[in-house]
Amino acid sequence: MNLRITRRNLGFALHNPRFALGLATRRLDYEQVLRERVSKDLEFIRRRAPAIRANQEFANLSQHEIEDKLRTITPAYLENSWRLLNKWHAFLYTVTRAVMPRTVIETGVLYGHSSASILAALEDNQKGNLISIDLPVEQHKSVTENGKHVQVGIGSPHLAVGCAVPISLRSRWNIQLGNSLELLPKILQETGRISIFIHDSLHTYDHMMAEFRLGYDALEPGGLLISDDVGYNSAWQDFCKSKGQNSMILSSEPQTGGQFAFLIKSSQKSTKC
Repeated sequence: MNLRITRRNLGFALHNPRFALGLATRRLDYEQVLRERVSKDLEFIRRRAPAIRANQEFANLSQHEIEDKLRTITPAYLENSWRLLNKWHAFLYTVTRAVMPRTVIETGVLYGHSSASILAALEDNQKGNLISIDLPVEQHKSVTENGKHVQVGIGSPHLAVGCAVPISLRSRWNIQLGNSLELLPKILQETGRISIFIHDSLHTYDHMMAEFRLGYDALEPGGLLISDDVGYNSAWQDFCKSKGQNSMILSSEPQTGGQFAFLIKSSQKSTKC
């Protein structure tokens, strides 16, 4: 992969000289660098999360308590950080550790930062598996709607979907390539009830609503429905309202204004449609 000389690339080289030299001399490829950097960030989270992982009620804490705990374990908490994993990834690791899920399903993988965070937690739990769904590389493209990137594409045909996931974490991983709305019905029929469903694929209103419905219906009582980028449109708010469910919205990166959210599925059936 050819690297252009830009201010950001120069900054990366100064902060990561070994990786920069490896890329320049072709002793390392970009996928290897991603995996090593993600592994380093996961080590950071794992070192700082021992008190949180024992808390089975993490998802029931107040917003202030969750924000406070995530602040202490997030690698890329500062805007000028060269870390890859941010508060969204720290949340996924922590909530997976706390819930001890049997099956997690996520849509939207891209390079696999979120997948790696979930898989690290499953490995530390010594139980559970992750099913990830994303488009194949040849169909991966960036999509903009109303000035917002509702889908981020993989930047090179030479990079694989999920390439940043460390090899050591892949034994609990089942990645399936295709349109999530076409694959999910069959997958959910095979898995039965699931513990966590995560939306992070195409962030258009109709697609988000369709995935929320499929994921929510498959959740066991007390299961978690999680979504990234809920500020792009009103899909999350409208869905929660349709189910009569409260949710919590958290900021992923203060400098970008990004938001993610989760709800805990009620054990009582909603009378709303």
